[in-house]
Amino acid sequence: LRKLAEEEAARKAAAEAKKKAEEEAKKKAEKEEAEAAKKLLEQQAALATDSAKLRQEVASYALNFVGNPYKWGGTSLTKGADCSGFVQSIYKQFGYEIPRVSKDQAKSAGYTNVKPDLDHLLPGDLIFYTNKKGVVDDVAMYIGDGKLVHAANQKDGIKVSSYKTRTPYKARRVME
Repeated sequence: LRKLAEEEAARKAAAEAKKKAEEEAKKKAEKEEAEAAKKLLEQQAALATDSAKLRQEVASYALNFVGNPYKWGGTSLTKGADCSGFVQSIYKQFGYEIPRVSKDQAKSAGYTNVKPDLDHLLPGDLIFYTNKKGVVDDVAMYIGDGKLVHAANQKDGIKVSSYKTRTPYKARRVME
């Protein structure tokens, strides 16, 4: 019985070690993806106009927080933010005041609506998503190349995702 218990304990320890290694590998891959996106933004910024450079700077800044925690109601880029708190805090660092919650951001953040498709989006644009009832309940920041950065959920925290994760409801451009 002792031998069986030791074998079971060893199996559990191995499974836990494997799970931890997989989680660490996932976080490392997310950080690497964010760094690659950041480098692409920097390369594009070298060729861009001043307003395009600022949009890329905002998107690049947001990528610094990939891997940080999600916290419902939070606005801290390091200790935890929800989706709308994340984009609000990013823009605040650049002197832009936008509403606190995604529903209000979808109505009035920035200066104009843009079509939420890849032909019209620019780095820094906010993309909004709705729940099954059609109410805005999520926001992400477009970073270019078909990707976005967002405070996803408690499990994943702040991460980079494909633009095609969900069907966008609308988008707003914060900067001219």
